[in-house]
Amino acid sequence: MYDADALSSFRKSGQIIAKLRKEIPSIVKPGKPALKICVEIESRIRDLGGKPAFPVNIGINEIAAHYTSPPGDTLTIPSGSMVKVDFGVHVNGYVTDTAVTVFYDPKFEPMVKAADDALQNAIKAFRGGVKLSDIGRVIQTTIGKYGFRPISNLTGHSIERYSIHAGKSVPNVPVLAAGKANEGEVFAIEPFVTLPDAAGSVTNMLPAQIYRYIKSKGVKDDESKKVLDDIYTRFSTLPFAPRWLEDKFPRETAKRAMLDLTHSKCVGGYPVLVEETRRPVAQSEHTVLVGRDDCTVLTAE
Repeated sequence: MYDADALSSFRKSGQIIAKLRKEIPSIVKPGKPALKICVEIESRIRDLGGKPAFPVNIGINEIAAHYTSPPGDTLTIPSGSMVKVDFGVHVNGYVTDTAVTVFYDPKFEPMVKAADDALQNAIKAFRGGVKLSDIGRVIQTTIGKYGFRPISNLTGHSIERYSIHAGKSVPNVPVLAAGKANEGEVFAIEPFVTLPDAAGSVTNMLPAQIYRYIKSKGVKDDESKKVLDDIYTRFSTLPFAPRWLEDKFPRETAKRAMLDLTHSKCVGGYPVLVEETRRPVAQSEHTVLVGRDDCTVLTAE
């Protein structure tokens, strides 16, 4: 159970997200650089009194998770695409997490509707003591009614202070030994939807552009030590993007340091996840506070 100050921080971060969710369709446009979108949303988070809990994820079509713009990114939003914008806010380390899918071809509308409805049905079923496998069953059943399938190896997650993935998973399919949600815990619920002929799973494809701090021992280079100290001071154990280092270090300095820190396992990366058969993916996500008989959606209007 969280105290009043912690709950206040969770609620403030959720309020920031609720405001930004409404702005996403006007920020994301075909032809717009992904880097510009990432920077704009992250700047809005700071303007509204929070901090990014992780780099903004831009998932175009079959890219399901963990793509954020690297330094100098030239990617733009394609016409006729479906784009998942996954972002998080923290206030004093208390994180809320959300995702919105926008699309520029009507054929994607049923997939997005399936993801949104699966999320809403999961929220209705979420309460203290609920089996998380039962939430997975609700999500899978809802998505199946639309003729689609869930991504089986992506899940929602419990959240704790400075920890986005805090140990418990909220599956998108019914699984054994998934545990239960307890009153007072915070969870992100995030259904992922793909086509019925897809594999329904994701695999690593592109190199990581999102990292997190792991340890301080093992790095010897003084330049790398300075970069690592800055990473821990500014981001603690929350994920960060190498482009975030460029306001303190020249790009080449940051690049060399990141190679060294990755090699020494002082930081770890999150590879970009892509649907295994390269089919498009939709996503919807809210963060909830678990009550005894229901839950409160922290990231809703």
